[in-house]
Amino acid sequence: MLILSRKKGESIIIKTNDKTIKIKILENNGDIKIGFEADKDIKIYRNELYEEIAKNNKQSISDLNSLNKIKNLFDNNENSL
Repeated sequence: MLILSRKKGESIIIKTNDKTIKIKILENNGDIKIGFEADKDIKIYRNELYEEIAKNNKQSISDLNSLNKIKNLFDNNENSL
């Protein structure tokens, strides 16, 4: 079981293969604790962590594209020699 504490305005993202569920704390009158039980293939993230993962994934794709461009330059240069 995952147990999280959240404040007003904070969110939790639940991600399955093709579905995303966002739970947002709208109001609290003290501490809010939410417990989740799910199959292992269902991903549950704090919103700020989910956004960081998405940002890093986009950066990785960009880095890979840059590396492929550099590789193509070397390949083309070798072929012209």
